[in-house]
Amino acid sequence: MNTLKRIYVMLYLTGAVVLTVVAARGLLAGDHWAAYLGVLFTVLPIVLMLSFAMLTRRMARTSANFPVFIALGVVGLLWAGWDFHFAGGERAPVWMALAGLVGFLLYVFWYSRFGRKPSPAIAVGTVLPAFEVLDSAGNAVPSSQLTQTPAVLIFIRGNWCPLCMGQVNEMAAGIAPFVERGIRVAFIAPQSVGKTATLAKGKPDGLDFYSDTENAAGRRLGIDNPASLPLGMELLGYRSETVLPTVIAVAAGGEILWTHETDNYRVRPTPDALLAVFNDAG
Repeated sequence: MNTLKRIYVMLYLTGAVVLTVVAARGLLAGDHWAAYLGVLFTVLPIVLMLSFAMLTRRMARTSANFPVFIALGVVGLLWAGWDFHFAGGERAPVWMALAGLVGFLLYVFWYSRFGRKPSPAIAVGTVLPAFEVLDSAGNAVPSSQLTQTPAVLIFIRGNWCPLCMGQVNEMAAGIAPFVERGIRVAFIAPQSVGKTATLAKGKPDGLDFYSDTENAAGRRLGIDNPASLPLGMELLGYRSETVLPTVIAVAAGGEILWTHETDNYRVRPTPDALLAVFNDAG
């Protein structure tokens, strides 16, 4: 299933960009502009959103189901269909709008979902299993060192994931309350030490970054996600195996207080929600 998803997402995103360009040209040409505007309604919102996420690295989460985008897509398909049936337009824009809408629905309700079950290795009330990660200098760091103080361990997919980078930057902007409370915040990614060092550069004190280069920690905790890297990203030096985005809040000593095992990679907890965990735990 993951193999299909990693192929699909690259084909879909490439196709959405191509359809956006074709529809924009058709719209500017002036003939049957309504049909091409309909096509744009099905693909332009996701193209703009993902472009913003990648360029700014400030988007940490999205709506789970994109109801507004779906509504626009349905309107776009109907608009293109109306132009074909009642205004003598071409059939091609109808097929493009249909492809754009179906592709988006697959992205929202199939690709974005993991179908995951909670990992028994990180059940609330148990002690965090032992593992090792590497710091940005390549030194081995045991999990017992990470949990000497209360800590939030945030497992992200890697530098290639725009929402993961948005999550990192969001935590960087809101790190002060965690520092004041003596709560360690650590990001862990299944990528090379060099990529993690790049990620850590320029980040404020209070944020720690670690590499799980072989994804051993991810497998130990039951949050590994085999063959889930979008097709072609291996060329940038990433492993095809990633992790399921996961947040683990632990007390000093390693007792697990709370976990967030999202079933949708676009849905992640806010810093305020993480602070509330420790407030509730006293």
